[in-house]
Amino acid sequence: MEQEERQDVIERAHVRKSVVWGIFLMLLGSGFLLDRLHLIDMPSIGRLWPAVFLVIAGLHAAEGRLGGTVTFLMLGFWFFACEFEWYGLDYRNSWPLVLVAVGAGIVVRALRGEPRRRYRMGGWS
Repeated sequence: MEQEERQDVIERAHVRKSVVWGIFLMLLGSGFLLDRLHLIDMPSIGRLWPAVFLVIAGLHAAEGRLGGTVTFLMLGFWFFACEFEWYGLDYRNSWPLVLVAVGAGIVVRALRGEPRRRYRMGGWS
């Protein structure tokens, strides 16, 4: 029974996390829509939007998922590099860095023995 209770706690935490993320995205999307319709004035994040990837990397780090942390950190810095043209990088000439970022995350996940996220009955695990 202890295994089932543990699994139930994990499931509830996953559902809670999904609901929070879903509500956040719905509110954010609604805010952007209302801004586009000139009904409210949302603050502009301009060229700092890649910070979202750094936030996601932080969430992965907090969950102990180093592979995802590496991938999202690298993607975030790549987007920043393209937005601000660091070292002459732009989306057209630096897209292979996306492959490097994803590959680095896969390697870190494999070396650390992190479990793969897989779909199972009832949702992703």
